[in-house]
Amino acid sequence: MVGIFIDMKYIITEDRLESVIFNFLNSKLSGIKKLNGENYDIVFTFPNKKYGLLGWRQPGDLYVFYTLTNEIEDVFGIKRSDALYVIGRYVAGKYNLEVKTAMESWIRDII
Repeated sequence: MVGIFIDMKYIITEDRLESVIFNFLNSKLSGIKKLNGENYDIVFTFPNKKYGLLGWRQPGDLYVFYTLTNEIEDVFGIKRSDALYVIGRYVAGKYNLEVKTAMESWIRDII
């Protein structure tokens, strides 16, 4: 039996891609809690987890646990820097925080 594979590519605008990624993040981060951290001003974590997934501190630095960046990069086929940029825009809009820079980090803030 011979299989037929169709490689379909879609062209979407940057705004539309960002919207799709925001929807993905809404689903992926559903239930995440915003707490005061030890090493960060704010730590975003899921209930009953010891460590955070995102950390934010003044003057607007967002630290993203690498697994989230990897997933955005892999699912949407975008560069790591673009994934971090979109995650930063998502956090800024959703949580009304100023995000000047978004970078990968091991979020080791104990809750």
